[in-house]
Amino acid sequence: MRKTRLAGLAAVAALALGAARAGAEILPESGPLPKVTMERLLLVDATHRGNRVIAVGDRGYIVLSDDNGKTWRRAKSPPAPLLTAVEFLDASRGWAVGHDSVILATTDGGETWTQQFAAPAEQRPLLDVTFVDANVGYAIGAYGAFYETADGGKTWNERKVIADDKHLNAFVRLPHGRIIILGEAGTILLSRDDGRNWASVPSPYKGSLFGGVVADDGAVIAYGLRGRIFRSTDGGLAWKAVDNPSVATLMGGSKLPDGALVLAGNGGTVLVSRDNGQSFVPLATGSTKAFSRAILGPPNAVILIGETGAREAALPLAKR
Repeated sequence: MRKTRLAGLAAVAALALGAARAGAEILPESGPLPKVTMERLLLVDATHRGNRVIAVGDRGYIVLSDDNGKTWRRAKSPPAPLLTAVEFLDASRGWAVGHDSVILATTDGGETWTQQFAAPAEQRPLLDVTFVDANVGYAIGAYGAFYETADGGKTWNERKVIADDKHLNAFVRLPHGRIIILGEAGTILLSRDDGRNWASVPSPYKGSLFGGVVADDGAVIAYGLRGRIFRSTDGGLAWKAVDNPSVATLMGGSKLPDGALVLAGNGGTVLVSRDNGQSFVPLATGSTKAFSRAILGPPNAVILIGETGAREAALPLAKR
């Protein structure tokens, strides 16, 4: 059985769906969300835009917070399946992707969303999305799924970028038109021209890589199955393993404004680096639930996104 980001999230999704069948409430179409609701809501990804946090997850829900996660409300969005990733080009324009190859878009900072694309018959969930400018964007996912647009998402066209059907899990954007794709079985693809052409890169690992983040010194940190972490100082061509005693799978990462790198994963795992990813230390979360992302929160804290919605965790090392 493939052990991928998709598989890892499927286990979390199953818990959420089980709760729904047991009588968990359905969210209102829009408006404020009580704390108890947020604690039951499966969230898979989130991003920060100015003072706003936008998070996506189960049942196609998109939720917003304008006060560092203290209060949340639901955005206006069309019916959709599980959403797995959200990305913004600027403060106004953003995209979210998920199961059924669905792609949603917003032009008002996440307040309202419309569907741009879906291909449920393909049965290939999309797992990440990125835009290089207002027109050119890419979405990737399970079984080698790769879609591209040259008109801001008005039309999306399928494209083949790998010979097999390995899952493509995450984009990592670097300066000077370079983009890295990380995926199943150690798949690493590199583009030097904003995604027009892609080439395979020798991988340091045969297991799945679920995401990456760029440090202040330009190093690329990739992470994934069984807590594996790798660091590249040459734009993704060569990689060196970073020590991590934990074997909990790492699902998502962020760089905070002060340069700290925060990785989150299964079993309540959160790791923090203060040396551009050369080493990581665990952050006590008091939880054994799965976290899929850790992003900037209130002063000296991060917002943890995952199986139990959104929660705050103290980050003593942070320098705001």
